[in-house]
Amino acid sequence: MKRITIVNLKYLFILFFIFSYNFSHSQQIYIGAKKPNRPLFKVFPVSEDNKQPSDLLKVFMIQEGKESQTPLLGTYSKIKDTIFFEPQFELEDGLSFNAHFYYKSDTVKSLYRTPPINLSISNNVVVKEVFPRSNKISRNILTFYVEFSEPMLEDESAFRYVNLYNENKDIVPHVWLNKSRWITNKILMLMIHPGRVKSGISYYENLGDIFYVGKRYYLEITDKVQPLHKNSKVKPFIKEFEIIEPTTSCPQILQNKTNTPKKNTQEKLKIVFDKPMDLYSILDGISINIYKTDISVEGKLLPGSTDKEWYFVPDKLWTEKKYTLIFKKYVSDPSGNGLIRSFETTSMKKSYTKNIVKRINFKTN
Repeated sequence: MKRITIVNLKYLFILFFIFSYNFSHSQQIYIGAKKPNRPLFKVFPVSEDNKQPSDLLKVFMIQEGKESQTPLLGTYSKIKDTIFFEPQFELEDGLSFNAHFYYKSDTVKSLYRTPPINLSISNNVVVKEVFPRSNKISRNILTFYVEFSEPMLEDESAFRYVNLYNENKDIVPHVWLNKSRWITNKILMLMIHPGRVKSGISYYENLGDIFYVGKRYYLEITDKVQPLHKNSKVKPFIKEFEIIEPTTSCPQILQNKTNTPKKNTQEKLKIVFDKPMDLYSILDGISINIYKTDISVEGKLLPGSTDKEWYFVPDKLWTEKKYTLIFKKYVSDPSGNGLIRSFETTSMKKSYTKNIVKRINFKTN
């Protein structure tokens, strides 16, 4: 009987040890991966109200098998006894991280890996289009746009990897404004410094003009422009074009060539100008509202067969009888000539201070 009691006591001690161990290690880390590259780290329960969430939860990248000494930046929040942490930036594929939960004198750790690098992604990213698409371009052009086939790293210094050559195949120096703008993750805007186009602005005066009428030029997009996926590479591309006389006239909307879409359809609305237009100014400067309301029609603008022709494609059916086509003051040709003000104009019309410079009402069939 005595022997049985000792055995029972031994088992009770083991059970107590297991219970005590589990209780002292009840702190948990949960990693939500609905967005695998933007995971949500969660730790609980937390009872140390005198400490900041960032003191209790830290996430470290593992580099070459070792933890980084600097934790990830991100946003912390606390709800009751639970701390949440979301990384500030999207995590790249193929990386590992350790989450640390500091509780009293103990530390609980959890390993997290982002999805593996997708090696099936095409190694060749191609240039789909360069705007203006014509091979005859006005001497006072201000902007080019390069559309890629895949998402790109939105690098503000991408202009460094695009070259302009004259007909002798010599690089033309100091062409671009020293900052690249991405209007989407696939479209790069290349801005020629206005001082090398517009009169009265002092900028590298000793270099002379960029373009000369009747001469041929070559725009080269090199493979140094970086795609978003590291294992992808841009296929070099060259656009050849000829320079024609500068344009200073304001573009005109050819209303007689605007089609009327049928009601209860998603027919494209055709918008035609008398001259080629700037891509970004069209995408950002044209919208449609339901007539006499502030209700906008959701949809997208697409280029037509030439840069004079554009289409609005609604996301839903044309259900109303009447709509208003709205043009903002930024709508312009590639040389910066707007609908009511040319690029070289020095006077400011009162109407140009308004954001909207033209409205055209149209009916559905």
